[in-house]
Amino acid sequence: MAKQAKNEGVLDRISTLPDHILCHMLCFLPIKDAVRTSVLSPRWRYLFTFMSTLDLYDYRQFRGFTRRDFNDFKNFVDRLLLFPKQQVRLECFRVTENASDGDCPRLYGWICAVLSRGIKELVVSYGKTLRLPTLLFTCQSLVTLELDIPGDMKIPPDVSLPNLKSLNLSNFLFSDGLIFKLVSSCHVLEELYMEFVKLGSNITEVNIHNLSLKRMTLEFVLVNRDKDYKMVINAPNLEYFKIYDMLADGYRVSSMNSLEHANIKVHQCPEYAIYDVNRERAATNLLQAICNVKCLYLLITHAETLIPMGPEPVFAFHKLVQLKFVNETEAWVGTWILEFLHCVPNLEILHLALDAASEGIKPLAENVPSCVSFHLTEIRISRFVGDEPMFQMISFFLKHATVLETLIIAMKYLTEKEELSITKRLLELPRNSRSCQVITE
Repeated sequence: MAKQAKNEGVLDRISTLPDHILCHMLCFLPIKDAVRTSVLSPRWRYLFTFMSTLDLYDYRQFRGFTRRDFNDFKNFVDRLLLFPKQQVRLECFRVTENASDGDCPRLYGWICAVLSRGIKELVVSYGKTLRLPTLLFTCQSLVTLELDIPGDMKIPPDVSLPNLKSLNLSNFLFSDGLIFKLVSSCHVLEELYMEFVKLGSNITEVNIHNLSLKRMTLEFVLVNRDKDYKMVINAPNLEYFKIYDMLADGYRVSSMNSLEHANIKVHQCPEYAIYDVNRERAATNLLQAICNVKCLYLLITHAETLIPMGPEPVFAFHKLVQLKFVNETEAWVGTWILEFLHCVPNLEILHLALDAASEGIKPLAENVPSCVSFHLTEIRISRFVGDEPMFQMISFFLKHATVLETLIIAMKYLTEKEELSITKRLLELPRNSRSCQVITE
């Protein structure tokens, strides 16, 4: 009886599960470990060949491979993808150049094979130019496509990706506008990421038109350009928008009424760091398009010359409750920031990450932004080095903020003695809000 109980205690419950569940479990293992399960029993011998996910992305699984090991592995993947006894539907294929040992033709063949097997998610990262099959741009089953490949991206004139919902392109060179035609043709696309993408000299207009987009990231690099370009964006249903860009010559952007988060980082070339009415209009149009955002990260170099603040703001962020403003130069002035705060009347959380200012605050005691008087509950100051212009701004906030609960000061490049001296001075500043806590880090 005891022997029977002991045998029941080591019952192999995993092997009693259906094949499709076992195959799903194998998808979470590195490919080498998944293959090793074939020696467990006759039933497990070919289970790994029915996996719906083939992940060859983690380079660590190829550490210590000899030339023979790589050849054996590539032949194994060939048999798995190109010559299966039974064509199994493949949901996901993730691969880097490490898996193919830099063998471009071999990787090209693998991509063609998975495209013919109903692939839904394809992720390819390659460190050098790789020719992509035409079939990739007419795949009816693709839902997620992620490509990180340097070099010119050759896109055929006829593209059709009817089920694509997420498109992520990195390090490509766009020498023509066919990529933007591709984006416009994906009618269920919800996520678009273009990061470290190079714009060739032939592109004079970046035109993105897609009504289904909800998240978009644009990070462009200009290559050998002697002329400006314009940006046209029609994506009115965006909820998240990120753009890192040298300031374009012009922006025509549709209003984004559903926008929750925006991350705007716009640089000017040094030669443009003077007042220019065309560039002022371009930057203003960009900010007007995102005026419905609730949380905003904003970095604009030489903002004072790019967006001059007058007595009547040209835009207003009525829904904005959280703002982080960053400036990586010493060319900012405190007055401009206070004038900008007039554009955000309902702001509750403000984060300023600024280098030492070139100029403090002009007398503006009678012109306090309404957000400072009635809504700001938290202010964070980063990169504080004890400069007098920033002290003026902190004093202004404490004097006029009536509902402020927390003021956090993060210092840098200071000795312990200097930090103690600055902390003492900060704590002695008069406060309008009795509940305000001043915290130094």
